[in-house]
Amino acid sequence: MIKKVLFSVLAISLLSFAMHKYYVSITEAAYNAESKSFEISIKFIGHDLEKALTSAGAPNLYLGTEKEVKNANAYLKRYIDRKFEMIADGTKLEYQFIGKEINNDDFIYCFVQSNQIDEPSEVTIKSTLLTEVFGGQANTIYLKSGSKKVSYYLTKDKVSETHMLSEASEK
Repeated sequence: MIKKVLFSVLAISLLSFAMHKYYVSITEAAYNAESKSFEISIKFIGHDLEKALTSAGAPNLYLGTEKEVKNANAYLKRYIDRKFEMIADGTKLEYQFIGKEINNDDFIYCFVQSNQIDEPSEVTIKSTLLTEVFGGQANTIYLKSGSKKVSYYLTKDKVSETHMLSEASEK
């Protein structure tokens, strides 16, 4: 299963400007004990994200160009808020949109940070990013809290997964 996802990521890298048959986003969520929040980055293929945003009713945002719409970040945050959810110890997290980075290779990174929470023992992540547009979309998740690291992927048919993150909660 992991080999299939890694192959998909490689194929996306090679075919990012052309039509491609693999649709993948990569989300990294790491708990920062100092700020008491999750720092989250989401990597999209730019034209896939733009297609999902326009399908959701946003105008063409022209991300990363001179024509970029002034409130593009608000559209990105709204989309992420609707399609990506983290629940820590039973509490749904809220996000602050930190910013975005757009690379020449057609990748767009969106950065968000959760509200402050004590280090959680259990986290559920639900991601339906891009699944409304691409039926074969796989959303790869890398979750880290303390020394615990887990990775998995979600699809249109499997939209969430829950993990115990503290050693105390596993005993």
